Amino acid sequence: MVRPPHLFAALARGWLAVAVCVVSADLAFCQGADTDSSSGTVVKAENREVSARFTPMRGQWKPASFGGDGPVSIKKTESGDELIEMLAGDPITGILWEGDFPKENYEIRLEARRVEGFDFFAAVTFPVADEHCSFVLGGWGGGMVGISSIDGNDASSNETTQYKEFETNRWYKIRVRVDEMAVTCWLDDVEYAVVPRGEHELSIRIEMDPCLPLGIANFMTHSELRKIEMRKLNVESGSTDPAAVKVESKTEQAN
Repeated sequence: MVRPPHLFAALARGWLAVAVCVVSADLAFCQGADTDSSSGTVVKAENREVSARFTPMRGQWKPASFGGDGPVSIKKTESGDELIEMLAGDPITGILWEGDFPKENYEIRLEARRVEGFDFFAAVTFPVADEHCSFVLGGWGGGMVGISSIDGNDASSNETTQYKEFETNRWYKIRVRVDEMAVTCWLDDVEYAVVPRGEHELSIRIEMDPCLPLGIANFMTHSELRKIEMRKLNVESGSTDPAAVKVESKTEQAN
C-alpha cells in the first residue's frame, strides 16, 4: 500500500516529552519521540541530530544529454554553495551526478524553484537498490506532484498523485529518503509519499534515462537548484518506522 501524507499532531500541555502521532487511512498510533531499544535509541530523524550529517554535493554535476537541452550553468555563490540554472529545453533539460552515490540507506535534499514556465521544474531521479524512480514536482501542466513510476503507473496516475499550486520564483525544499523499509518523499518538510519496499515495482519513464543513476531535470521550464546535500543512514534493522534512524544511546555516548 502506498500511504498518503501523514497528519502530525503534538500535545504540549501536561507532557514532559513530545508525542508524535502518525495517522493513515488504516492505521493510527502515537509514540514518544525517543524509544529505547536494546541496541540504542530509535528516534525520528527530523526530531534529533544524527551522527550522519548532510554533506554538500558540489563539483561533480554535469549537464545530462537529453537532446534539445537548454543551457545549464553552475555558479558559485558568496556562501560557497553552487547555484545551478537550467534553462528551458525542447523539451527536457537536466543535470547528472558523476560522483559516488549509495543505492541504499541515504537521504538527498535540495531547494528548487521555477523561474519561468508551466511544467515540472524539478524531477529528482534516484536509485532504490537496482531500481530507480523520480520524484516529480509541478508536472502535467504545472501542479502535479508524485513518484514516477509505481507498478508502471507514472506520477499522474498512481497512489502518490497529488496537486499543489507552485509559486514562480519561490524556493521549495525537497527531500528523498531510501531506507530498508520504504521510499519517502517530502516537500517543504511535509511528507508527500511513502512507498513500502518490496511491495511495488519502481521504474522511471524512458525520457528520464539520461538522469540515471542520479539526476535532476525540468520540462520546458526555466528552473534553479541550490543546497544539494546528501547523507548516509544507519537504519536499524527490523524497524517498522521508515523515518527512524539508529543513533547512540545515552549509555553508549557516556562510554
